[in-house]
Amino acid sequence: MASSSSSSSHVWKYDVFLSFRGEDTRKNIVSHLHKELVNSGVVTFKDDKRLEIGDSISEEISRAIQDSRFALVILSKNYASSRWCLDELLMIMDLHFKKEIKVVPIFYGVDPSHVRHQTGSFTFDKYQGLEIAKKVTNWRKALTQIASIAGKDFATCEDEALMIEEIVEGISNQLLIMQPVDYSDIVGMETHMELLNSLLSMESGDEVRMIGIWGMGGIGKTTIARCLFDRFSRPFPSRCFLENVSKIYRNHDASYLRKKFISTALGLAEEKMKFSSVEIGPQEIKARFGRRKVFVVFDNVDDMKQVHALAKESNWFGPGSRIIITTRDRGLLISCGVRTVYEVKCLDTGAALQLFNQLAFEGGLPPSELYEKISIRASWLAQGLPAAIEAYGLFFRRMTSLKEWDDALCRFIEAPHKNVMEILKISYDGLEEADKNVFLHVACLFNGEPLQRATTLLDDGELQGCLGLKILAEKSLIGITAGGYIKMHSLIDQTARAIVNQESVQRPQGRRVLWDPYQIYKLLESNATSEPTNCMSLHMCDMVFALHLGGYTKYHDTLKFLKIYKHSDHIESKLHLSSDDTNLLSSRLRLLQWDTFPLTTFPCRFRPRDLVEVSLHRSNMTVFWEETMMPNLRRLDLSGSENLEHLPDLSMAVNLEELITRGCKRLKRIPESISNLTMLTKLDVSYCDQLNSYHIIIRELSGGCRQVALYFSGKEVEMESITNLSVGGNIHIQMLWLDGNADHLCFSTEHQAPDELMKGEQQLPHNEPPLEFSMRTLHAVPEFYCPEPMRKAEQKPRPMSEFHDFNLIDIIRFKYNADDASFLCYGLSMFPCLKELNLINLNIEVIPDDVCGLQFLEKLDWSGNDFETLPETMNQLPRLKYASLCNCRRLKALPELVQLERIKLSGCVSLQSVFKISHAEQDWGRFQLLELWVDDCKTIQSISDKFGQYIKLSYVDLSRNDFETLPSSIGGLFSLGTLCLNKCKKLKSIERVPLCLKYLYAHGCESLETISLPLNHSVKHLDLSHCFCLKQDEHLITQFLNEGENKEESLRFAFFPGTEVPSYFDKIKTGKSLTIGLPHSWPSPKMLGFDGCIMLSCKKPFHIRFSPFSYDWDWGYERYFYLYLKPDFFHCRESSFHSTEDEEEAVKSDHLVIIRGLKNFSDKINKFGIQSDLQFSKEFKSPPAELKSCGFSLIWEDDQTDKITKNKKQRPADSLQIWKVEEPLENLNRESVSCGPCGD
Repeated sequence: MASSSSSSSHVWKYDVFLSFRGEDTRKNIVSHLHKELVNSGVVTFKDDKRLEIGDSISEEISRAIQDSRFALVILSKNYASSRWCLDELLMIMDLHFKKEIKVVPIFYGVDPSHVRHQTGSFTFDKYQGLEIAKKVTNWRKALTQIASIAGKDFATCEDEALMIEEIVEGISNQLLIMQPVDYSDIVGMETHMELLNSLLSMESGDEVRMIGIWGMGGIGKTTIARCLFDRFSRPFPSRCFLENVSKIYRNHDASYLRKKFISTALGLAEEKMKFSSVEIGPQEIKARFGRRKVFVVFDNVDDMKQVHALAKESNWFGPGSRIIITTRDRGLLISCGVRTVYEVKCLDTGAALQLFNQLAFEGGLPPSELYEKISIRASWLAQGLPAAIEAYGLFFRRMTSLKEWDDALCRFIEAPHKNVMEILKISYDGLEEADKNVFLHVACLFNGEPLQRATTLLDDGELQGCLGLKILAEKSLIGITAGGYIKMHSLIDQTARAIVNQESVQRPQGRRVLWDPYQIYKLLESNATSEPTNCMSLHMCDMVFALHLGGYTKYHDTLKFLKIYKHSDHIESKLHLSSDDTNLLSSRLRLLQWDTFPLTTFPCRFRPRDLVEVSLHRSNMTVFWEETMMPNLRRLDLSGSENLEHLPDLSMAVNLEELITRGCKRLKRIPESISNLTMLTKLDVSYCDQLNSYHIIIRELSGGCRQVALYFSGKEVEMESITNLSVGGNIHIQMLWLDGNADHLCFSTEHQAPDELMKGEQQLPHNEPPLEFSMRTLHAVPEFYCPEPMRKAEQKPRPMSEFHDFNLIDIIRFKYNADDASFLCYGLSMFPCLKELNLINLNIEVIPDDVCGLQFLEKLDWSGNDFETLPETMNQLPRLKYASLCNCRRLKALPELVQLERIKLSGCVSLQSVFKISHAEQDWGRFQLLELWVDDCKTIQSISDKFGQYIKLSYVDLSRNDFETLPSSIGGLFSLGTLCLNKCKKLKSIERVPLCLKYLYAHGCESLETISLPLNHSVKHLDLSHCFCLKQDEHLITQFLNEGENKEESLRFAFFPGTEVPSYFDKIKTGKSLTIGLPHSWPSPKMLGFDGCIMLSCKKPFHIRFSPFSYDWDWGYERYFYLYLKPDFFHCRESSFHSTEDEEEAVKSDHLVIIRGLKNFSDKINKFGIQSDLQFSKEFKSPPAELKSCGFSLIWEDDQTDKITKNKKQRPADSLQIWKVEEPLENLNRESVSCGPCGD
């Protein structure tokens, strides 16, 4: 793209230097050439005052040559008779071979061979003498060299003006190529260019490459193609960017489209083309471009006919040509034989925000942190779609206040910007009517659902869901994830809702899809049930009023898809019906999904035969029909239906694939008829309490892959096709490589194994072991580990076909018992697709070495086992990010797992080090660890020295350890956000915590005497409950409030032992609320917030602890701050940090809740107050604590000095502080609960 000059940083003064013999050419070719160059905008040096005096060229000429990109050397009859010309040529050729100038020779009235051989007028007879001999030799060499460079010979041209025009055009084109193109302002463009450059394969000059650029509307395909064209097309003799091909074709015809293409590619005016009034066909394109190397972009193609009109065959274009097609339709590219397709995806969050800020704010940066926070919310609306980001950015640029921004956000949350919807609706308008119907059904029912589920439900003979979904995916209206789930962009989903709303206005009696809660409510309330609606989706959480369906007539038998759901369990259902109501229960239903279905059984008249799926989560049903006559039923999900006692005979449900009764606590038996269901692949009967008495045996069947037999209390339920199983009870697993008892077993299978594995499987010889270490592992197993089946397994390597393709395995005992029999795990290599492996409380003594074969493993939980070490081969698991090894009481050491991001080692009482370091050169940056739990790991040696190894740590739990001071290396963790020190009974001081720390938990540190927070600290949650040696430390309270980083619209909380509200606070009152009037001078100075205190007293025999979930708040119209306290209460007998004699003192100790609240208050309020409430769970028959008193002080801004002072009598005048205005309140609560649970 850029010049190949080594002086890439050189600042060029001239584009072209003209070297010529004045007496031959000044008044003819040079004058014409100079004029044409200047008219074309080429900066040219021409020596008009040429006086050839002296023996060498002037300094001005020398500098001009060095400052030029090109040298045009006009070799005329008397050129060699001028020493100056020859010296210029010598310098030019020297720079040419240094690649610092490009040379174009022009042979004007001379024979190039005379120049090459120095004959004719280029002889050197006049240059005699020893003093000039060396120069003559160099001149001869320079003339020979320039004659060998391709140039222009005027002897061969018929039209001198035309040749001059060609020379200038060639120079101009090359100058354009040499100019660097700046794409820095287009976010993400460089990445696209790098990826597309490799697809273009410009070095391959023998083939014609056709490349498709594919993506949803508004994603930036045209912009990318334009940048690609500008960057790579200039070296091509012919190039063309044909914009909006679909519109040209729609407004004209194929012949006009071809004319437009040819005229653009050849740089001809359409009216001057010889065939301007003639119908032209594809043969004209082939004739014009068949031997010509072209770079062409056909933009926005939406019909295969358009491609066939312009580029049906690659041989229509010369070797080395590149044809780019942009489209929303991948199927079009496939049909046209375009095999190389570049998919354009939405911008990631960071790039989207950068682009939004460039458009929304002058200078590209928000003017304050408040605008920065709200701009994050605004850019999120676009979900990375560039066209939407542009529309929203330009719209918000007009907003002049935060109130306007907030109003606009509320509007766009409900419906997309008009311009965005118009772009996205183009794809919908281009669909066939049947595919439009599928699109609306997918948006209403299946966004985020498995593709297979949607396909099965929509294939009803009318919708043709399989074909429709394929078309929607090809046209970028939906995406399919690697796991096989449908993903619809949120703006497309909003567009679908808008389309449905428009339809309801345009044809209220023919709405195909209903999902707006208000419209459904009005429809059912008005009893307008004759309307032929095909699909209804009702989110009950969005219902404002309750609706009783009793008394309504039967719903019209067009309803095929009924989805009534809710996301919040605590919200009571507002939709009611009686046992004889069948309004919504159409006999044509294919999908019946109804959360908290209120009836105990279906109405007797409801006998649907077309049902494909029944999903009744947390229903009130006791019996699900006595028998099922539903041959089409594929999925039956009754999970959480706690009153369900019986399932029907399922022998007639021959197509049943999934049966789920998870959490049906009263279910008494599983019908034996499921043995005959050959299509059944998923069975979930876990957490069914009545089934726990069953003795369940899990065995592998020989002769095939993934064949599992279940035996319920001696009755064999054999399911050869099962791929997903979840079962609880008295389970005995008798698989070839796993043997032992468990309380819970779960395995699941993805629809498709990872591509990398499939490739590896194809290359594996069937007559060899799949992993060569697997046989070696078997020999290392102790004799008592090897029952007879195991010894047989040693003797016969297993072919790949017998591998299980589970992606998840859970084998769990609910409690750890050191005396339980050890679960035997002989090998894991037969589960190569595993992403998650949970073997919990199984007393496993050895993890086999072949664990390294689990190359896709991301997460493991091996808590409650008896191994002392783990295989070194675990460091060969590249995707492993999370490991939980809690309560592995014999574990002494870990291998060097540098790839882990989170590890839980709670209760590993024998652990001596976190990771074993295998080499002397310790590069701590190798470790990726972000979160570390080592609570109750008292045997770890030199814990204070270890944290420097893990520089990326953001969460550390050191609870229940025996150190007296905080490990010094903690202070060097510059990303640490959360530190847990709960129940560190010997801890006496906390000092030198990192400035970045936000959450500090030190509950129950009974020896803690001092705590020091750094100036401008970031702590927003500090729990020092039950740290009784602190007593009531008012200095610490002041330090927490006044020495922290104060951000506008923020809250900080702390919890200290204390018996009364400190005098630090102005207003103090008994009780849990306090309100005061604001002074008459308000709003000057401005009120910025308050410091508050609430005193809470525990009642015997309860203790209290504050977690991130211990409080909630609300700014009640800015006049009140409401605080809802929900601390954790527990009995003294559950606590381990007090002896009996200390118990009385402990439980009587009161606590203080300290608050700093900052807010941008409205100047219209005239009073302010604080109100608090104590909440506790229903298990307490009487309150475990009470709120005794409260107090607060207001915080004011001094308009004169821009400082903040406390309005109270006791505070000294020198306590003023400058405050920083930064963080908005709406993000704080989200942050407060995002740090995860703290240590116990």
